[in-house]
Amino acid sequence: MITTIFIIILSVESIVLHEMAHGYVALLFGDRTAKERGRLTLNPIPHIDPTWTVVIPVIAYILSKGSFIIGGAKPVPVNPYNFRRKVLGDICVSVAGVAVNLLIAVVMILLLKVVLLFSGWAQAELAGHVLLKVALLNIVLAMFNLIPIPPLDGSHLFKYLLPQGLRSGYENLGRTGVGFIILIIFINLPVVWRVFNAVLIWLVNFMLSGNV
Repeated sequence: MITTIFIIILSVESIVLHEMAHGYVALLFGDRTAKERGRLTLNPIPHIDPTWTVVIPVIAYILSKGSFIIGGAKPVPVNPYNFRRKVLGDICVSVAGVAVNLLIAVVMILLLKVVLLFSGWAQAELAGHVLLKVALLNIVLAMFNLIPIPPLDGSHLFKYLLPQGLRSGYENLGRTGVGFIILIIFINLPVVWRVFNAVLIWLVNFMLSGNV
C-alpha cells in the first residue's frame, strides 16, 4: 500500500513538472501566460484536466488490462506570439516537458543503482519497485508526448517538417478535437503497444547497464 502511495505521488508530480517545464521555458522566451494563470506550481490541483487526467488514464488502463497507465495534466497555456523568437521558442517549449520526464527517469534509475549497490534487491525491494515504476512512467510519458498527433508535444516539432501550406490544417487537428480522436484510434492499434514496449525495454536496459 505504501509503495502505491509513493508511486502515485511521484507520478503525479512528474506530470506536473512536465507542464511546469513548458511554462518556465515559455517564460524564458518572453511569454508570461502560464505564470500569470498560476500554472508554475507543484500543487497538482490547477493542473487537473478531465480528458488527460481522467479519460486517457482510464482508457490506457482498460486497453492494457491493468498493466499500463498513461495520462497528463491540463496543457499549460502558452502564447507563442509573445516569444522573442517564435519558432525557436515553440520548439524549446515543446521539448522541455519531454526533457524533464527523461531527466526524472535518469534520476530514478541512478537512485535505483545506488540502492542496489548498497543494499541489493532483496533488502530494498520496495524502494527499488517505486524507483523503477516511476522511471518507467516517465519514459512512457516522454515517448507518448513525442507522438506527432496534435496537440501532443511531438506535433509542435513535426509541423516544421511540413510545407508551410499544410501547417495550419495540421495544427487545427488539435484545436478542433480531431487530433484527440485520431490519438484514441492510434493507441488502440496493437502495433503501437508492441513498439512502446520494445523501446521501453531497450531504454531501461540501456540505463541500467551503466550508460547513464
